[in-house]
Amino acid sequence: MRIGTISDYFNWKTAAIFLFQFLLVITILGYRAWKDTSVECIRCHSDKKKMEQLGFPELYATQEMVEKESRHPYVHCIQCHLGNGRAKDPDKAHKGMLAVFFVDHDGKVIKRKDIYKGALLPTGEDKIRQMLPHVEIDGESWPHWMVRNVLWHDRSKETFGYDPKIARKTCGKSGCHPSEFKQFNTTHMGTNFRQRTMRTWLEPYGPHNCGPSFADISRTEKLTKIGFSFENTEKIANELNMPFSRQQAIDKQKFCNVCHTGCLDCHYAPDVEKGVHNFTKIPRSESCGGYGRGTSICHPGAMQSRRGGTYIGGDYSIPTGMEPDAHYKKDIHCVDCHTTGEKGMGDMQRKASCQDCHIEIEDAHSKSIHKNMDCASCHVNELRGYQITVWGPGEIAGRENPFKKYSLYYGIQKPPVLIKDQKGIWMPVKVWPHSVGNIKPDVKPSERLMFRWPDGQTRDAYYVLGTFDSQANNKHLLWLELQQASHPFGKARDCDSCHKERQVAVSEWEFMDNQGAEDNFKGGYRIVAGKDGLRIDDMHNTTSIKAAEGYKIEDFASWLHFKDKWRVPGDFSIKTEKEKYDKYISISLKTKRELKNIEKKINEKDKKVKKRFKELKGIVLHDQDSAERSINEFKEKFR
Repeated sequence: MRIGTISDYFNWKTAAIFLFQFLLVITILGYRAWKDTSVECIRCHSDKKKMEQLGFPELYATQEMVEKESRHPYVHCIQCHLGNGRAKDPDKAHKGMLAVFFVDHDGKVIKRKDIYKGALLPTGEDKIRQMLPHVEIDGESWPHWMVRNVLWHDRSKETFGYDPKIARKTCGKSGCHPSEFKQFNTTHMGTNFRQRTMRTWLEPYGPHNCGPSFADISRTEKLTKIGFSFENTEKIANELNMPFSRQQAIDKQKFCNVCHTGCLDCHYAPDVEKGVHNFTKIPRSESCGGYGRGTSICHPGAMQSRRGGTYIGGDYSIPTGMEPDAHYKKDIHCVDCHTTGEKGMGDMQRKASCQDCHIEIEDAHSKSIHKNMDCASCHVNELRGYQITVWGPGEIAGRENPFKKYSLYYGIQKPPVLIKDQKGIWMPVKVWPHSVGNIKPDVKPSERLMFRWPDGQTRDAYYVLGTFDSQANNKHLLWLELQQASHPFGKARDCDSCHKERQVAVSEWEFMDNQGAEDNFKGGYRIVAGKDGLRIDDMHNTTSIKAAEGYKIEDFASWLHFKDKWRVPGDFSIKTEKEKYDKYISISLKTKRELKNIEKKINEKDKKVKKRFKELKGIVLHDQDSAERSINEFKEKFR
C-alpha cells in the first residue's frame, strides 16, 4: 500500500459511520451499566422507618449489611433476586423478582406475605424444622401448619425442582460462578441422574422405595432444562389396573422434585448471628440435611428415612433421638470426607476413605481377619426410619391418586443385618418390606439378590418376590429393599451379634401417617438371615388397625395378607469356626486388659506418648494377630 492511501478512503462519511458505531457501543454499554444497579432497591429497603410503616420490618437491608452477610463484595440485589433495580414503583421493581417461596400440603405455592411476616431465620427447638415459618400457639412456637416445604429461589414454582435457567441468570452469570454452574449441571446431583433412571416400577431394574419418575424429563448427561414429560406416565399407567392421569403424575412428581438439590440448598444458610443473607463456601452437615426445612428435602429422605441412619443425630433422625455420628461430634462435616470428584462442583463422592485420617487403623484392618468387612459393619449399631412401605390409593395434592406412599411406619431396627456387596465385602444394610397395589402384569421373583448398579456405583440391593392377589387392590407387587447403611459411626457392636448360627434383627415400629388408618397403630417383625436365606418373620401388629372412612386396609397395610411371603434365597450366613472364634475372643479380652493397664500408667506422661498410645489402640483392636507384638514394642519404647 502506497503512502497516503488511507486518506483516500477516510472522508466525512466514514468518519460519521465510525462515530455512530462508537456512540452506539457507548450507549449500549452505558445503558447496561445504568440498568445493572439496585439503587432503588437499596433506597427503599434501607429506610428502616419506611419498612416498618409498610409492615415489613424484617425486609430492612442496607448495601453494607448484604455485602457483609453474604461475603459478596459489591453485590447488587438484582444479581441474585432479578427484578428491576431502577424502578421506583414497587410492582414494577418486583416484577420477575426471585424470592424464597413456601409450598403447602396440596402442592400449591403460598405467598410468604400472606401467612408469615417475620425474618426467615432458624427458630424453635426442633432443629430439623427450624427454617419453617413458625407461629405461636398457647405461648409455644410451632412450625406453621400450612407449610410443607420452604424452597430457595433457584427452584421452579411450576415443578419445584432446581431450574438451570434461573441459576444461569443468577449464580451462573458471567462474573459470578459460571464455571461452577456448568460443572454442577453435568453431575449426578445436578442432573438427578439416578432418580431419572427409574422409568417404571420394573424398568430398568426392579422397584425402588422412591418409586419411578412419574412425570419427569428423561435422564441426560447435562441438565439444560426442566419440566414434565409423560413418556414414563404412559408406561406406568399401562401396568396399572386403575386410571392414572397426567395430572396425578404431575402431583407425584412435584413432591419428588422437592427432595433434589440446587446451588442454594448447599450454599445458602440464613443464620441468627450471621444474618438472613448468609452464604457458606463449604457446606456444613446441616445443609446436607436440608438446613432445618423439614424431613422431605435433601438427605433426610435418603439417609434418615430410607437408610435409617443419621449423621447429625437428635432431631435429624427418625424417630428422633439417635446418637450423632462420632465424626460429627468432632466437628467433621460431610464434605470433609465426601470430597468433590473430577467433574467439579456438585460431584460429591459417595465412597469416603477412612485412610486420610486413620492410616494405622486402615493398615491394620487390611491385614486382619475382618479385612473383607467395611468399617460400618462393626460401627453402625441400629437403623431407624421406614420399617414398611406400602404404595396404594390415597390423596396427593388434595386429589385421589393410586400412588400414595404409606411409608411412615417409623421405628428402630437392630442390630443391622450384614450382607456381601458386589465385590464380596460385608456391609450393614437396612432390610424392609415393600408393596404396590393394582399392578396389572404378572411379575416373577428375582433369580437372586439383585444390585441396582452391578458395577458398584451404589451398593444397594433388592429382591422382587413377585405379584400376589389379596382381598382388594388386585395384584400387589412385593419386594424387599436392602439398602447400604453408612452412619452413624459409634462404638463397635458385640462380636456375638454377628457370630451366631443366624443373624437376627428386630424391628419395632409405629404407623404415623395422616391417611389410611383411623388411628396410629404399632407392630414389629424379625429379620432372620442364615445359610438357608433371608426372611421377614413374625410380622405383627400390637395394637388394632382400623381403616379410616373411604380407605381399605389393603391401601396402607397390605402386608397383613402377605406375612409369609418375604423370603430371599441365598446364603447369608457368617461362617464361624468355634475354635477360631474362641481363640480371637480370648486375644481380644487379653488385649483390652493390657490396654487398660497401660492407660493407667501413661496418664501423667507427655502428649507424644498419649498420641502413640491412641495409635496403638487403633492398631491392636483392628488386628488381633499383631496385638501382642505391638503392645510389647510399645512397652519397650515407652518404659
